[in-house]
Amino acid sequence: MSIDPRVADAIARLPDYLGNHVIVSLTALVLGLALSLPLAIAATRRASLRWPLLATASLVQTIPGLALLALFYPLLLGL
Repeated sequence: MSIDPRVADAIARLPDYLGNHVIVSLTALVLGLALSLPLAIAATRRASLRWPLLATASLVQTIPGLALLALFYPLLLGL
């Protein structure tokens, strides 16, 4: 039994895709740490920064959920 050429092509490209994915993930992790760690240290030292930073972080974490809700809203109406 032979492998479908499309599957063989996908398997051949897998190392490149995996390498690119790892690079993008590590870049996002490094940028996130470079931004959040100094802000977290500043928030522990200054009480006046705690609530604004916490509110900003909460807002940033809410946006993807709202985007998914807007994306799936038409599908939910169809049910």
